[in-house]
Amino acid sequence: MRNLWRKVASDETGSAYAAIEMVLVLGFILLPLLAGIAQLPRWVDARSTADLAAQEAAREMVLADSYDEGHAAAALVVVTIISNRGLDVGALAGLDFDGVLARGETVTATVTLRVPPVILPGVGPVGGTINISRTATERVDDYRQFGAP
Repeated sequence: MRNLWRKVASDETGSAYAAIEMVLVLGFILLPLLAGIAQLPRWVDARSTADLAAQEAAREMVLADSYDEGHAAAALVVVTIISNRGLDVGALAGLDFDGVLARGETVTATVTLRVPPVILPGVGPVGGTINISRTATERVDDYRQFGAP
């Protein structure tokens, strides 16, 4: 046994050290790096979904006759977009509006999605959640008429 260890640890071959180093590099550096890179498309998709949801929410608000109607229509559109994009509806963390619903004014919609940072195959979500917030601003038409004439 002692002779076997000397042969593995000798400087003549060096192949045993190379094999051990390769396993360590693959296991502790490359695999986590590749797993992180594999998550990038999910994050980009979540950001794109939040962008689209914010744009459509702002548009629904400026087309509505009242703030309450606009908020309800925008919430329905945002939930539809999230479910159509394959995300869980529970990912919606917030839908907020800023601005005045009046002629010539602007309305800003902010959509916040909660997504897990890493999803491992066979394991599921790992870690907490990250919030992705996106905003969009729409201008209310100058000649817009609110309510019934």
